[in-house]
Parts: sequence; C-alpha cells; structure tokens
Amino acid sequence: MFRDRRGVSETVGFVLVFSLVMLTVGTVLTVGYAGLQDARDAERVNNAERAFDVLANNIEDIIDGGAPSRGTEIRLAEASIGPGEPITLNISGFAADGSRQFSTGNDSLGTIAYEADGTRIRYAGGAVTRVQSDGSTLLGDPNFLISNDSVIIPIVELTVQERTIAGSRTVLVRSERNLNDVEVDRTGIDRLAINLSTPAAGAWETYFEDEGMDCSRPDGDDGTRLTCEFEAADEFRVQLVRFTIDVTFD
Repeated sequence: MFRDRRGVSETVGFVLVFSLVMLTVGTVLTVGYAGLQDARDAERVNNAERAFDVLANNIEDIIDGGAPSRGTEIRLAEASIGPGEPITLNISGFAADGSRQFSTGNDSLGTIAYEADGTRIRYAGGAVTRVQSDGSTLLGDPNFLISNDSVIIPIVELTVQERTIAGSRTVLVRSERNLNDVEVDRTGIDRLAINLSTPAAGAWETYFEDEGMDCSRPDGDDGTRLTCEFEAADEFRVQLVRFTIDVTFD
C-alpha cells in the first residue's frame, strides 16, 4: 500500500513538472514570436522609409540637378507599392488691396505609395510622409523656400503608372522628367494662400507652420483639407516652377 502511494505521488509530480515545462515553453514561444513579429514589422517600415529617402533624393536630382531620369530600387517584404491617393494643391497670390494676382487652380499631384500592415509611406508633392491610423509624420520636406522677400515653390506633378506590385520582391521605380516650366513669376505679392487636400494633412500643417505660415483645418482635426497663408511686412516675389515626372514600376 505504501509503495502504491509513492508511485502515485511520483506520477503526479511528473505530470505537474511536465505541465509546468510545457506551459513555460508555450509562453516563451508565444511572447517571443509576437516580439519577433513586431521587430520584423518595425524593420520593414524602417527599410521603406530609407528607400523613400533615396527615392526623394533621386527625384531631387531631376528637379535641381537637371538629370533626365533616375531609378530607385525598393525591397518589398509582404508589402505593396503603386499609385496612392493623389494630393490636391491650389496656390493663390494676392496684392495689398486684396485682389488676386494669380491662382494655379486645383492641381492633382500623383503619389507613390508603399503600404504594409496599415502603415503608408508616401511621396507626393515633393515630400515623404508616413501615414498611420493615429496621424501622419513628415519624413522628408518638399524644399519650399519661404522668406520675407521671396517664395519659391517647386510643384512636383507625378504621372504614376496604374500598377500595384505586392509580395516580397525588389521593385525598380523609374522616374523620368517630362516637363520643367516656370508657371508663375510675380512680384508685388502681399499674401500667399496654399490650399491642400491630402491624407497627410497633419504632417504638411506642421511643415508650413514651421516655415512661418498660419494654418487652419476646415474639416477639423481629423480632416484631410488644409489652408495655410503667408504674409510678410513688405511685398514679396513668388516663383512657382512646375516639374512633371513620369513614374513606372518594374
């Protein structure tokens, strides 16, 4: 009888120890796998941000350096790249008496968009932004020159191929200059107004305010529309240079 009890105790002890070991292993695997997933997702977004920084520099070579074309390799890792929601831009200049001196109309500027797990990295209007459910961040500014005596704005109009590539491969993004033209060159401007519609309105708002502009959000904090104005102590000169760039994916 004593031996039977001891045998039962040893069996129960073995089962308890084995269950504890399996529980520990399962917990480590679950937590560890989730941690690895989070690290992989973060690194994937970081790689996309670095790739779009290179893309922006290559397009800058076309705009400022006069290069006819550039190619940028972007590595996909269970992500997609293609045309994104365009931004709409309108720029108007006013004289001191309030009369409008020029207006670009509503330009629809194409977008190159990378998307993975709800995070979008976008190149549009010369800027690189990251858009997530909790807002947007400016990763690379559009190189507008805004000062008390001069405003120079490059209008980067992308014609993006209607093709979306998804999966895990390397995509070559080709950018080719199609047009380069001075659209507006006016002096005697007293007030400049920029109206912008973009999913990254928050990022653009931060940029314009840092440049000394006053901004408002007609649709509220969660809207995509943005209005910004700039006034200087004296009249200033405005130059708007339009660059039309064709973008394809291979």
